[in-house]
Amino acid sequence: MDNEHKSSDEQGGTKAKHPILRKAATAGLVLAVLIIMSGAAALLYNNVSVVSDAVFARRVDTAIESAEGWVKSHRIDILVRKNVALLKMLSECDEARANPLFEEIVGNFLAARSRPECWKRLIDPNWPVDVLELNKMIENEPIDNKWVLYAIAAGEAKITPEEMHLFDPQRWHRRQLTHQLNALVTLKKRSGRSDERFDEIIEHLCERLSGELVFDVAVVDVYIQKVAFVLRAGFPEKIRRRWVERIIANQLPDGGWNDRWFCFTSNRRPVFGFTTPASNQHATIQALTALYLVKYRYPAHFGLK
Repeated sequence: MDNEHKSSDEQGGTKAKHPILRKAATAGLVLAVLIIMSGAAALLYNNVSVVSDAVFARRVDTAIESAEGWVKSHRIDILVRKNVALLKMLSECDEARANPLFEEIVGNFLAARSRPECWKRLIDPNWPVDVLELNKMIENEPIDNKWVLYAIAAGEAKITPEEMHLFDPQRWHRRQLTHQLNALVTLKKRSGRSDERFDEIIEHLCERLSGELVFDVAVVDVYIQKVAFVLRAGFPEKIRRRWVERIIANQLPDGGWNDRWFCFTSNRRPVFGFTTPASNQHATIQALTALYLVKYRYPAHFGLK
């Protein structure tokens, strides 16, 4: 009798557990479906453009005008900071379409005394370089700057690309990847060479960055940099118009950009708070460069002609 009661109790307990397991499995399935749907929605939002050519053209014009206003308001700060990479981008914007403001800012930087002087060759390929100063800089700078210093004065640099893994197609990631691309593009232009080694690795790095942008949802500084640097490398076909639209949508009311999208920043650590960070030179000039190249160098590719 006791055994019969025990067997009956065990069966009842098993039956009671089955609905719980079924509910847990159903909840897990629903959660998985929601995650997949959310991921698909995020991919569509980041990659698919739904605006007409005319609307896009107006947004590009408005964004450029506002960003030019930001640069005009902050021209003194730009000269005080002396970020040569950003000044180089302003000079490229001026080359894409003459802009007296950009020409003035870059000209004032070149005319002013500063140390180390060798950085000015990044803007002016004929700028004289002190070999001792150059190599001391290369010795002490982080890898990103070593690449650029080598690229602007390869003949005077006492270091090789192999020592810096400059031609390694897979070694570098995130911001170092964009900086590697930038250095190789600079080296190619300065050397005057157009061989398969340069062309293949530059296109490969652009392909890597383009592939990353497909899945990048947060429009932060490094997102803007990826778009701008692939365009600077000469591969507009690897940049989707939607990515440019998203950059424009993240422009601040003062005409600039910052390194923040909701709680996300370029360093991948979420930042919580209700205060929107101020716009900054780095994100703003990179975004402006991307927009200048879209409008004045590759308009047909982006539906502007």
